Amino acid sequence: MVKTNTPAPSPSRFAFSWARLRGYFGSGAGLPPWWIEVMIIGAGYLLYQGVQILVTGSAASAISRAEWIWQVQSAVHLNPEVAINHWVAGNDFLLYSTGYFYGILHFAVTPLVLIWVRFRHRGHYAMLRNVLVGTSLVALIMYWVVPLAPPRLSMENIIDTLRVENILSAADPTGPASMANQYAAMPSLHVAWAVWVALALYVCLWPRSWRWAVWLYPAATTFVVIGTGNHFIVDAVAGALLVWLCWFVASRVHATMRGSQPVPENDYIDVV
Repeated sequence: MVKTNTPAPSPSRFAFSWARLRGYFGSGAGLPPWWIEVMIIGAGYLLYQGVQILVTGSAASAISRAEWIWQVQSAVHLNPEVAINHWVAGNDFLLYSTGYFYGILHFAVTPLVLIWVRFRHRGHYAMLRNVLVGTSLVALIMYWVVPLAPPRLSMENIIDTLRVENILSAADPTGPASMANQYAAMPSLHVAWAVWVALALYVCLWPRSWRWAVWLYPAATTFVVIGTGNHFIVDAVAGALLVWLCWFVASRVHATMRGSQPVPENDYIDVV
């Protein structure tokens, strides 16, 4: 009697295994097709914008917190906001360059770096993506729980440089921009995303000797958010610390998933 080796049935294209699920969150080996991630990230971004529009916060409490932060910073002589803001407002080059930096680079550089890591450094992608998602999620929760007014809305001697020159229609916003939460200053997501970009480049460019230069980007972003009157310096510090916290947590989760026993690839769970 001749034995025949019958191949195991292949899983449906809509099935996944626990091993692949761990790979999705813990390494670059089990990443889904790029278009699925684009859809997921796009839906998450729309959700983020929607929640930010719906959560407006209390103007009185947000301004009160901003005034308290300014008093504390002034007491410890950590209050460069007015000097930097007036320097930017008095220099046409700085005024326009910081305005367009604030309104464009924040939304362009981060997704471009995420795409670059996805296709060129897959081994680092899952953890870096998780850090970015975790940072954005925690920031959104903080905007909801602890609304904080930016300096331009809480301090009389701060100039709203984008509105003064109507950069990117800041003085007359339309559409979703006109409904955006104005009391979402703590932490600075501009600085947080900039720190994430620098972190991603630093990790992926290793061991090149000039990779330290990537930290100039979050430094420039910090200057921009303060110079335009959109954040206190503690907002920038909070944004940077949030990224490092999410990196610490993600690295531990990543290490745990990679060190766990693999689940057989035929242990599928059909999601149809």
